[in-house]
Amino acid sequence: MNAFDAVVIGSGINALVAAAQLARGGWRVAICEREDRLGGAIHTSREVFPGYTVELLSSWHPLFLGGAAYAALADELARRGVVYRNTPSPTGVACRDGAAVLSTDSDTLTATLSSVGDAETWSAMMAEFGGKIDLAFGLLGTDFWRPGALRLGWRALRRLGRRGLVATGAEVLEPARPWLERTFSSPVTRAMLAPWALHSGLGPDDAASAFITKVIAAAVATGGMPVPEGGGVHLVEALAAIVTDAGGELLTGADVTRILLDQGRATGVRLADGRLLRARRAVLASVTPRALYEELLNGAAPADRVQAARAFRHGRAAMQIHLALSEPPRWSDPVLEDVALVHVLDDLDSLSGSVNAAWRGLLPERPTIAVGQPATIDPGRVPEGKGLLWLQLQELPRHVRGDAAGVIDPGDGTWTPRLRDAYADRILDLLRPHITNLDSALTDRLVLGPAELEEMNVNLVGGDPYGGDCRIDQYALWRPLSSGTGHATGVPDLWHIGASTHPGPGLGAGSGFLVAERLLHSRRGRR
Repeated sequence: MNAFDAVVIGSGINALVAAAQLARGGWRVAICEREDRLGGAIHTSREVFPGYTVELLSSWHPLFLGGAAYAALADELARRGVVYRNTPSPTGVACRDGAAVLSTDSDTLTATLSSVGDAETWSAMMAEFGGKIDLAFGLLGTDFWRPGALRLGWRALRRLGRRGLVATGAEVLEPARPWLERTFSSPVTRAMLAPWALHSGLGPDDAASAFITKVIAAAVATGGMPVPEGGGVHLVEALAAIVTDAGGELLTGADVTRILLDQGRATGVRLADGRLLRARRAVLASVTPRALYEELLNGAAPADRVQAARAFRHGRAAMQIHLALSEPPRWSDPVLEDVALVHVLDDLDSLSGSVNAAWRGLLPERPTIAVGQPATIDPGRVPEGKGLLWLQLQELPRHVRGDAAGVIDPGDGTWTPRLRDAYADRILDLLRPHITNLDSALTDRLVLGPAELEEMNVNLVGGDPYGGDCRIDQYALWRPLSSGTGHATGVPDLWHIGASTHPGPGLGAGSGFLVAERLLHSRRGRR
């Protein structure tokens, strides 16, 4: 019973989707997860605050619902009870110059943007980008090392022409700051859109951040901010059930220590307790490049891949703060009270400065705060009459050299509980002017700093939620390795998936879906 068609290492969204797709294709699959639960960065807890359903890590699923994986699995998930809830007020901003909401209702959004003078500009941008949005999402959903990439390139050339294609290439690489400043007149509009690059590991001055901002803004403006009713755990359970219904197995507490090779081909895995699991067709590893090439393969891969893996960089760190409230939060601007995810920041300059500070090892003085209000979409996540806030900070150094405000002592730079809590106090201080009942309603809090994030999920190295630095030299063609290898590893029948691989971080499940489809339609997969 230890022989499978495929063994999948890890159980994040990419691993689960890959396993489910392979299982639907008739493969017998085993999932090996080192922790005592499945889900990776989807971690739903009902124990943190009694009576509350809390997403400890990731929470929002717009990229999953808008992607190819959900399109393929939607019916299976629905049969297993997965229900997605949504809202017409998916995101908004509270900044120095005011507040605004990006609504999925076109009339409401037009009225909002008209009040700040950017309605016509937004419409023109969406019309222009909308004409190429299939190419944009195709770029993010295409395996660059497969024939589909050539077909996408040919389609783009036919539609845009040679000069148009070259111009579009420059547009894809543009940073968000010059695009936002050139396109929109209002600092409120700029502040509402700019933080979305953070959710892909970029800052507003990084190459390609304008493209990522447009993609996410379009996805949110058209698709909202969906979440699974009752928590992401229901999506995890449904994907896992697809695997077990097809005869597969789910192993938790199963720490893979070595990928087994036979004549250079991946044939299975060894667990820390000595068990061997055989893989007749494939091994899929949802891990970081260093974990794959240096630890699981112990250097038994082409030398150029091992060298490239050693050069792989991890990105900035993150922090999660969860707040239980005795009543719903009251915003100083009531327009934000029904919004799923509000970004709180001063302006575009503060965002840029915070990212720059984090890269230099400094704690930002006035960071960007992603304030999630899950009960605005799924009221059952909180007791009646109560409130819940999901806060995320994405501009933190993994090792702290100092404090940009000159107030917090970084000690030796390690993220100790003292340093973590001191920075969390700064965040609450910044929120108080925006949420007027924060002190009177706050009943409990949980702070997960970079050290706790890595302890919860080994792939979050140093608290990096992006699976690695996402700047352009480690993105697209060059993700996961600078040698441009895609999901292939140089070891036959061994495939690399997860946030460290193309198309990068987030809950889109792109890499897992791409590799599963490749295996199912290969000659070996058909056999």
